[in-house]
Amino acid sequence: MGANMTPLAAALMVFSMEMVSAFISVLIGYYASKAHRASSARGLQFLYLGFAILGIGIFLRAITAIYLLIAFRVADAVSSSLAGISNLAGIIFTLTQLVAYSLFVATYAYQQRGQGEWGSKEGSTTAMAVFPIARLFYIPTLELVAIAMLGFVAFSSLVNWRHRQATNSALVFSGFSLMFLSHILYLFMILSENLLFYGQLTQLAGFVCLLIMLVRVNGDNAKRA
Repeated sequence: MGANMTPLAAALMVFSMEMVSAFISVLIGYYASKAHRASSARGLQFLYLGFAILGIGIFLRAITAIYLLIAFRVADAVSSSLAGISNLAGIIFTLTQLVAYSLFVATYAYQQRGQGEWGSKEGSTTAMAVFPIARLFYIPTLELVAIAMLGFVAFSSLVNWRHRQATNSALVFSGFSLMFLSHILYLFMILSENLLFYGQLTQLAGFVCLLIMLVRVNGDNAKRA
């Protein structure tokens, strides 16, 4: 990351990654919805709802963080209203995140009960600028809950991939494993602020894997139609 980049520009770059992640998350939800309509698999409905909620939560977090970053630079002191906004934003994001991850857990719980299958048949400066704002949205206790949820989903997707040996199953496992890793990186931001950037990058890579999988599924569904 460029040493000549101003703190504000560096912060905006990181939160721009958040906006991209939010867009991809909503896009994953869209493709999951299309696949659900084509196959009526209940697990895809949970996936659609989970990523739609997660995308909205990430978008709200990015917008709020950018607003707070600018407000903190403009204001002489942190007002009670700004502190209230940061607290409310942290609560809202945490709730949307945990609801989304609960839906991901429900996706694999439904798969294991045989209620439907989806996608398996077809085969330094930046961190220092962002960290004071970003840590408002990361609560270590709740990060542990998110890690536990995504750990279950990643393990279930690993079992599914080992059983089916399909490309789409591998993409699902890669996607949720990268999301799981991103939360571990967020948890250990207390050791190095640079882990925020790597966590964002890892999360984005996970979303891309899941998006590729759903594009493949919808393409196969279109060919059979």
